[in-house]
Amino acid sequence: MSRHQRFLAAVALAAVGAAAALAPTPASCERIRFVFTGDSRSETPTVKPVKPIDLINTPVLGAIRDQILTLSPRPQFVVFGGDMAYRGDYDGQFTFATFKDFFAKPLADGGIKTYTTVGNHELYKHPSTGGFNIANQAEFQKTFTDNPSNGLPGHERLDYSFHSPGGEALFAVLDAYYLTGDAPSAEDPENDNGTITDPQLAWLKSQIAASGATHKFLFVHAPYYTVWHPPPAPYQDASYTKLWKVVDDNRFAMYFAGHVHLYSRKTVDASVPPVPQLDPAVQWKNPVVQAITGTAGAGADSATPPADASWHVSTGADNYYFTVVDIDGPVVTVTSYIGNTGAYKPFDSYVLGGNGPGADAIPALSNPLLAACGALVLLSAWVALRRRTVRPPRRLKENDE
Repeated sequence: MSRHQRFLAAVALAAVGAAAALAPTPASCERIRFVFTGDSRSETPTVKPVKPIDLINTPVLGAIRDQILTLSPRPQFVVFGGDMAYRGDYDGQFTFATFKDFFAKPLADGGIKTYTTVGNHELYKHPSTGGFNIANQAEFQKTFTDNPSNGLPGHERLDYSFHSPGGEALFAVLDAYYLTGDAPSAEDPENDNGTITDPQLAWLKSQIAASGATHKFLFVHAPYYTVWHPPPAPYQDASYTKLWKVVDDNRFAMYFAGHVHLYSRKTVDASVPPVPQLDPAVQWKNPVVQAITGTAGAGADSATPPADASWHVSTGADNYYFTVVDIDGPVVTVTSYIGNTGAYKPFDSYVLGGNGPGADAIPALSNPLLAACGALVLLSAWVALRRRTVRPPRRLKENDE
């Protein structure tokens, strides 16, 4: 080994040791890529007879699926935010297996797992006078077997959580429409936002308490805030304020939702009031990004909502979306794509830094996790150089064969 190589090795090892001593948790330098999209349902079908595949906007969803398969590097998984088909049950035919075969199976064949979220349209039935049907919920649980079963009893594959392989990221999914029986009189079923129960909140807290993850992500079909009724206008019930308090207290990186058929991202921080307010009153302390990627085929909103520029809204009758999240050690990079039935192109990108969600940048070595990752990269480079070192061939002795 040359003097220069010994110096590089010493520097790398010292940096790793120093970073490990400073870091609050061991740095794995884990790299994770995942995709979020949702709301691929068709509009009311007009061509008879109706087949389950007709209830999905397959030209748009198929284009998004194919674009995901071209991503390099490929994502480890996709989270689909619900409302996959116009109805969960149409004339006695469930639509979940059709969605799975069309969207999830080709992704799985490409090494990409799909996790699914319950939306309101999963629970609708045709013909029906409205409301939600528990048979749909049971069929959803039966079909989407890749969803973990670690939710509350009865909530298996509806509420669930999982970690990245290295444990650096926690992903939690909540079902805002959980049923214990049919709900035939659900008010305004076409626009129902659901609710989050106290047992679900307690379960989510238990998942967080058992996790040592640096990055936390939550997926719910409906958003807490909406661009159509920006705060202080009310939109959700108090259960969503309670949910956001858990998100805020535990410094989640992002809250992903669909339900609203457009694209928006809003950093929710102390400047945004909780609506509705709780008693005693609360105020947000930490910046958390609410990301709405609300149509992968469902009728796209084309009107201009009253939200200001801080909501980063994109609408348009021919615009559909998916979002790619890259976790690289302490840094999260989010890139959203826009398109229709052809190629999709990135149109919005932002970075969440290791100094906390919402940070735009991290000084190169001011963050211990980043310092550790950088040191490990240096050490890896030295190891690779060491392995490439050319040594003179060993001279054979007379008894060597």
